[in-house]
Amino acid sequence: MDPARRSAGQPARFSSLGTWAVAALAAALAVGVWFLLPIEEWLRAFSAWANGLGPYGLLAFGLLFFVATLLVVPGTPLTIAGAVAFGWAVMPVVLLAATLGSWLAFFAARYLFRDRVRALIERRPAFKATVEAVGDGGWRLLTLMRLSPFVPFNAQNYALGVTEVGTPAYLISTVIGMLPGTVVCVYLGAIGRRAGGDEPTHWITLGLGLVATVAVVELTRRRVRAKLEAGRAGAGA
Repeated sequence: MDPARRSAGQPARFSSLGTWAVAALAAALAVGVWFLLPIEEWLRAFSAWANGLGPYGLLAFGLLFFVATLLVVPGTPLTIAGAVAFGWAVMPVVLLAATLGSWLAFFAARYLFRDRVRALIERRPAFKATVEAVGDGGWRLLTLMRLSPFVPFNAQNYALGVTEVGTPAYLISTVIGMLPGTVVCVYLGAIGRRAGGDEPTHWITLGLGLVATVAVVELTRRRVRAKLEAGRAGAGA
């Protein structure tokens, strides 16, 4: 084999192995946190509180999710907790609250905090290059960024507000981008809601779901990164 080709292939191979190693470490950490912290008790307490509000439970959860989106709080744990409390009924609430919160953050960055957001982005050259490429690349490239698992979704809301992205394209990409992750999180939470005690089938199903999630995230990460890097190269040409 040509030494140049062999040396070019090695970094990609090592990068992929490194990514899987990080994913395995994250999975092990999640398992450790589950057993070291009273996560199950917290979920049950949250479920009891939310359901104790009766018909206003979903509304209260939607308001909580809306505020969390504005505060750039990761939505994954909250979505899973909501699914444990309400099952699949929480999905439209999450989508609506996240969309409204994302739009308000986008609006605030564009018209109220533009200079402050620009200053924060300037400190992160790689993130800045990605955002600028997406801002010039149309809604398809924007949707890829919204699907990206390595760019924090709620942080994107403010960053995209200082680009030339139009509001319609932003809202469409926001809904499409959050849909796959929301489905996975609600599915995992719904499993926890249906499970009783320490049933083996529950843990097997949950484990398979987590493994599948890690695999999908890795495949998505590689494809999205390649597309975004191509977009950045095109913007810099």
